Amino acid sequence: MPVFKLATALTATALASLHQADLSAHPDRCPHRFGEPDVSVLDQTAAASSGWPAHAFESARMRRTPATRAGAVIAQTSLARVDLFRQLVVPAGEDEVVISHISRRLAGHGVTESQARKAGFAVCVHLDELASYDLWSEERPCASPSLPAGTVHISDMRHTWRADIQSSFQVVNFYLPQSALDEIADGQGLRVTGGLHCPIAERKADSVVTSVAMALLPALIRPEEASKLFLDHAWRALTAHLLNTYGSPDARLPVARGGLAPWQERRAKEMLLAALNGNVALADLAQACRLSCSHFSQAFRRTVGCPPHQWLLSQRIERSKELMLNSDQPLSEVALNAGFADQSHFTRVFSRIVRISPAAWKRAQQR
Repeated sequence: MPVFKLATALTATALASLHQADLSAHPDRCPHRFGEPDVSVLDQTAAASSGWPAHAFESARMRRTPATRAGAVIAQTSLARVDLFRQLVVPAGEDEVVISHISRRLAGHGVTESQARKAGFAVCVHLDELASYDLWSEERPCASPSLPAGTVHISDMRHTWRADIQSSFQVVNFYLPQSALDEIADGQGLRVTGGLHCPIAERKADSVVTSVAMALLPALIRPEEASKLFLDHAWRALTAHLLNTYGSPDARLPVARGGLAPWQERRAKEMLLAALNGNVALADLAQACRLSCSHFSQAFRRTVGCPPHQWLLSQRIERSKELMLNSDQPLSEVALNAGFADQSHFTRVFSRIVRISPAAWKRAQQR
């Protein structure tokens, strides 16, 4: 079951930046939540349940893939056999990373369908318990223990997989093509010799991977609010974590390098401000700074205090405040001119960050 492929040049620590509600309106540094400790979903043990909280995501249009089939736990299924299927496809070099959210409330899914072999890995995160199933790889039976919520496993998609799923399930799947792993490894100066190893029988819990899955659910629900920059950051950061945690011993992340030179920081910020909607690729920013994607991402965070997509979101908030104070534009126009998808997106993000709605904030400034 193709599950979703992510790749990145950031460390697991940098993954904490995925939680966009941690941003404030400070323009030149990564801000805190107003009135709350500086903590993100990736610093917490993800409580695996079907009631995940929603978070704000930056605006850009991603295509939702029309499909008749989807990955279900570890093999392929038809959409008619599941209750929920959402998917994002993110360009990753010449390949694509695929993120899917799939669930079935009732027991009795039955045997999955055949799937083509692929040079990549399927990362499956269980949001609910998978109580009963049988699994085969290359037509040989595999260990099939019950999997509690929060379980993470990785499958090498160069092999064939088939499952008889007897109980209900809810999963987030990441399909990572081999080329994406190679790109992240190359950027870190690593060798990938044995792929990723996290078999289903070990019933591993990984709070970082689970929290990334949780944080991406709103982007799957509202893909028009998920920017290219944010999703670029997400798959690269997750892939770096997977390489460091589940890669071969010679694929461990090296010591991080320094920050950006002043001219690099200035150029990166200029490019980000020219694309307030986030429709700029991390690779373009890195190329302008004459760095690899992995080095740029780490250096930007080290210099500015947060990753590019978070810094850009803080600039959107600043821009919206400036427009509300110094123009007569209606909030719908302010939203678009500040880089948000629409007024609803603007109101939702502004209210989370500033802890007051845009209209109420504007009235307060006029008193």
